[in-house]
Amino acid sequence: MENPGILRAIELLKKEILESEEPFIWKVLSKQLLRENLPNGIQSGWIFVIKSDTCTPSHYHPNSVQYTVVIEGDGKIKIGNEEKETQTFDAQKNKPTWYVIPKNVSHAVNTGKRALVVFSFHACPSDKLLEIETLSGRSRLYEK
Repeated sequence: MENPGILRAIELLKKEILESEEPFIWKVLSKQLLRENLPNGIQSGWIFVIKSDTCTPSHYHPNSVQYTVVIEGDGKIKIGNEEKETQTFDAQKNKPTWYVIPKNVSHAVNTGKRALVVFSFHACPSDKLLEIETLSGRSRLYEK
């Protein structure tokens, strides 16, 4: 990770999560901040920081495929009925680890002893991304 703007945003979010009552916080990435062209179909991106020893509510996105990479931290990710240990993204690997979550497929994260920093990219604009909690049915838009 060499983008100073993104590195600053990550550090600020990591400090903010320590004082937050919320299990996770996020920042919408501007296309200018990313500096690189997004792959076809990607219309928005976020940086998420999830507290250590936290389980996020299971949820799904009815209007977007989600592409997620883990930047730092540890934990488990559950996509549908499959749960696996998170792997940190390494662009130098032959096949870097991306978690691709289809529309309407539930997913959740259970963090380990360190906060988890992830980039999450979506196939819809940031102001249109809809999240539905699996158990409660509660919905949320993520634009901030």
